[in-house]
Amino acid sequence: MPAGRTLRVETLAPAVVHWSVDGWHTVHDTYTSDTTLGVHVADLQLLCLRIGDRVDFTLYWPKAELWEGTDFVVCVE
Repeated sequence: MPAGRTLRVETLAPAVVHWSVDGWHTVHDTYTSDTTLGVHVADLQLLCLRIGDRVDFTLYWPKAELWEGTDFVVCVE
């Protein structure tokens, strides 16, 4: 993703985006919001990230009480 942008995570069900910008040393949880269009979104404010930084995230599905089981990576370029 380009530097200085917001990362939007879209899901088809309510979720918690569990994310970090420092290799999981500190973490943040952002809940998705229902758009009423069948999509839930979470905007991660990452305006301070620079080229070469990365965002690691996974998802927690509260209704099912399950973790996604996969980590995702978005690189800033």
